[in-house]
Amino acid sequence: MGQDSIFTMIVEFFRELVKSLGDGYLFFGGPLDIIRYVLDIAFVTFLFYWMMLFLRQTRAWQLVKGIVLILVFVALCSILGFQMVGFLFNRLLYVIAFFFIILFQPEFRRVLENLGLRSSGSIKEFFGNNNNKDEDKIIASLVHEICYACKEMCKTYTGALILIERNTKLDELLNQENVVRFDSTVTNSVLQSIFYKGSPMHDGGLLIRDGRIVAARCHVPLSVTMHSLERSGTRHRAAVGASEMGDTIAVVVSEERGKCSIAVNGMLFEMADEKELEANLSYLLGIGEYEHEKKGIVKVISKFRKHRNIKVRQAPANVGPVAAISEDDTVPASSDHVTSVSESLKESKHETVTESQGAEPVRISLKTRIAEETFNSQKISALERFVFILLAFLFSLGLWMYIQVNNNPVVTKTITVPISYSSVDTPENIDVSYPIDSVDLKIVGRQNTIANLTPSDIVVSIDYSSVTGDMTGVVELPVTVKPKDNRVYFRIEQQLPETVSVTVYSVS
Repeated sequence: MGQDSIFTMIVEFFRELVKSLGDGYLFFGGPLDIIRYVLDIAFVTFLFYWMMLFLRQTRAWQLVKGIVLILVFVALCSILGFQMVGFLFNRLLYVIAFFFIILFQPEFRRVLENLGLRSSGSIKEFFGNNNNKDEDKIIASLVHEICYACKEMCKTYTGALILIERNTKLDELLNQENVVRFDSTVTNSVLQSIFYKGSPMHDGGLLIRDGRIVAARCHVPLSVTMHSLERSGTRHRAAVGASEMGDTIAVVVSEERGKCSIAVNGMLFEMADEKELEANLSYLLGIGEYEHEKKGIVKVISKFRKHRNIKVRQAPANVGPVAAISEDDTVPASSDHVTSVSESLKESKHETVTESQGAEPVRISLKTRIAEETFNSQKISALERFVFILLAFLFSLGLWMYIQVNNNPVVTKTITVPISYSSVDTPENIDVSYPIDSVDLKIVGRQNTIANLTPSDIVVSIDYSSVTGDMTGVVELPVTVKPKDNRVYFRIEQQLPETVSVTVYSVS
């Protein structure tokens, strides 16, 4: 690689670009070509926009901004003629790119997994029926058993790590050497027997798949993305690490503090008590009235289904009271009445409902909602999105211009084409003598279009439109040139001759 190869290529590109713009050939092509170019640029713009959103969700975003500043600095130095800066940059460019990918590989993998989960989740919400009451009851029973077991383990300061699979399958945990395979229902007694302090499975994680315990003593990779966990124990770091593996929910009980927490989407939330744990797990698993907010056409379809099945989902008359919720939270489900809700709560989600436990109501906060909302929709301002779209369009347009200038440039071709003389085209009562039989053309077009162009692909004829019946003598008639195939587009830069002198005789 030459000393200034990178910037030489950039300079040459802009020179060719200016030349093409000056000649008016950059957007050379027919209507179909222009439509294809526009669609091509629009599609690549979307890809660039998605890539920027992709990087925006990772720690690599700060590094990207730093790299952009370095590129601007190096470009400025190159313009000013600082050869040493250009030399060092050209030598280190590919090394930096390689280490960038290696260093942030976990973040890239996680964001790609999250993208797949959002897409598959939207498809399932669109086609699936989310009003399965029997499935809600099964999940509610699972949540109740987990919460009761965690409550008891918190009392005895027994550490525990429970992993609940959703869409992402954690097969890598099942294939570990020391993992203990299970096929058991989830009950309070089973959970406590696995995690009691004398159990050989106490230190590992327990994996729940499709409502059943499938493995214990799973060794979960620790989180490396949360600096706030530096003072947390190994279980909490493992819980967050598990939650970063797709959409897994991790429930962890602290052995030192006797507190229970939920890790989801790389975020850790400490629960106040058993009720709060149950409410948050129910929300995350989407049972009863904890269904996540939907958007777009999925929201419209869901409202239609809810209206159609309103008689099925109405609460019984003897619904028991539920715990109070914080002001912007959805209604927590009771373990005994999963699909039962207060009619008053259906009218207003801000209304507070109390549970009769002494004089004070019990308030429950859906702390994990922020994790789900962050997962489903990254908080990016409208201005930031506009800047991303603008940058994506500029990148896409620049890339398209680079490809057109270098891979499919505008080229010139000289070709001799015979003139097509047809007696059918000659006006009546006119007799014409032709002094020449061919035309030399200098045509301009895209290399892919005119590289294999032959004289048989071009039609050259005489335009008789200006000849009238009373016209005699020497007449200059224009020579018309057009492609035989209308899908082949080129432009004539030079034509010799442009007209043909013909002698017109009146035929009596």
